[in-house]
Amino acid sequence: MNPVNQASTTIRQTSSSSKYPQPSSVDDKSSVEDKSSVEDKEIPVKQLSNTDLKVNIKHPPEQCAQASDCTFRKVAITTKTRLVNSTGLTLQPGPPPETTPVTEVLPARNQQLHGIFELINQRLTYMKAVALFKNMNGRAVEDLNREKIVLEKALCVAKKAGLEPDSITHFFQAQMNAAKAIQQAYIDQWSSAKPANKKHHDLDSEVRPKLMELGDQIVEQISAYLKNGGTFDNNMQKDFVRLVNARHLSEDDKEKMFKSLQRIRVI
Repeated sequence: MNPVNQASTTIRQTSSSSKYPQPSSVDDKSSVEDKSSVEDKEIPVKQLSNTDLKVNIKHPPEQCAQASDCTFRKVAITTKTRLVNSTGLTLQPGPPPETTPVTEVLPARNQQLHGIFELINQRLTYMKAVALFKNMNGRAVEDLNREKIVLEKALCVAKKAGLEPDSITHFFQAQMNAAKAIQQAYIDQWSSAKPANKKHHDLDSEVRPKLMELGDQIVEQISAYLKNGGTFDNNMQKDFVRLVNARHLSEDDKEKMFKSLQRIRVI
């Protein structure tokens, strides 16, 4: 005897409401009848017709019924049908992908990473104030003695934070090079058009203390991030370029700073 005749697999039609709207059928004109008159009934698989199963090409193949003769009938189950196998298990199609809400939640580690990038950008935005002070007081952009002091202090802070001083030296130097380039760009701009507001903050008593504070925060955040298992992968460079966007910062300096971040190691 053909195994199909012995199968107890059935399709049960029910009038219960469904979460997803049932597609209309052009061939089945009886669907316009009063829905309240529809009763639950079971139809053997072998008696199914095209009007019993309505094809919905928007649903994937995994929502298809399987016949008892081990052949697959690639027909999507409509919203008013349930597949009942011989064990009594009811299989229902899941919701279409487009109806599933997708909410992007930024992982905590990524939030920490973005915080580092934002601190770096915030520090670079102070370069306009530095450039204005130097321009108004006739000071040169490059001050090698000052750079040496800044670097020595930064390395000391890095070591206390648990970072290898040699590995972070390139990052500090990349920051200082980017800062000088931004300052020079502002001064070059003002050579043809003087800034509207010539009032400036004092470099030694106002600006530099803030720069030192931000520099310490950057080092501490980098250390905490790396000790937490974080890395500066290449796929994070797009976020770095997007978030570190101080005016007059070149793409070349952005790349050098990010590459220098990748060299930092914990002790």
